[in-house]
Amino acid sequence: MAVTVGPPDRKSYEQVCPMATALDLVGDRWTILILRELLGGPARFQDLRNGLPGIAPNLLTDRLRRLETDGILRRLPSGGTALYAVTAAGEAIRTAIEELGMWGARMGRVGPATHDRSIRAIAMALQSILVRAGGALPQQRYVIELQVDGEHAEVILDAARPVVVVRPSIAPDAQVAVSSAALSAFLLGEPLGEASLEFVSGNEEAVRHLVSALGGSA
Repeated sequence: MAVTVGPPDRKSYEQVCPMATALDLVGDRWTILILRELLGGPARFQDLRNGLPGIAPNLLTDRLRRLETDGILRRLPSGGTALYAVTAAGEAIRTAIEELGMWGARMGRVGPATHDRSIRAIAMALQSILVRAGGALPQQRYVIELQVDGEHAEVILDAARPVVVVRPSIAPDAQVAVSSAALSAFLLGEPLGEASLEFVSGNEEAVRHLVSALGGSA
C-alpha cells in the first residue's frame, strides 16, 4: 500500500527509506501504544484513555485522526459512540509491534512501572505468545473466555491462527477467571499453571490446552 504522508504539519525524516517512512507514520509518541491497544480489539475513545493513562485527550484525538487519515485505523458505527479498529494496513504492523515488545521485554524496564497493563495490552501479548506456540497448539479448535477483573477476552485456540480479542465470548468451550496481576506476572516471566486460573464452566481440557500453549503446566 503506497502512502503519501500528511498532513503538511507532520514532522518527517524526509528520507527515501522504508524505515523512515514507517517512523513518519507511527513514530510519534503514543502512536504505537494506541496501535497496541487496537490490535487487542476495537475500542472506544474512553477505552483508549483508560488503557493509556497519561495521554491528554486532545493528543489522543490528534493521533487517532492521523491514523485514520493514513488508513491505519477506521471508525465503526456503534450507536452514536465512535468505535475504533485497525484496518488491514493496521493489522499488518502486528508482527513488528509484537517483536518490538519482545525486544523490550529482553531489554528490561527503563523506569518504575506506575500503571498496570490494560486488558487490550494483555490480549495482544497473549496472542503474540500463542502464534509462536507451534506444536503446543491443539489440533482441535477451542474457544475460551477469560474473565479478567470484570473484563472479558476471547481466546481462540487454533493451530492455523490463534486469536485473542477483547470481547465477551458467545458459547465458549470454557470460561475461566484470572486476575490481571497474575497475567502481568506471567508476561514478566513467571510460569503460568492451571492454579493461576479459576475454572468457571465448560470443558476443562480446553483450559489445559490453553495453559500448555502458553508454556505452562497443569
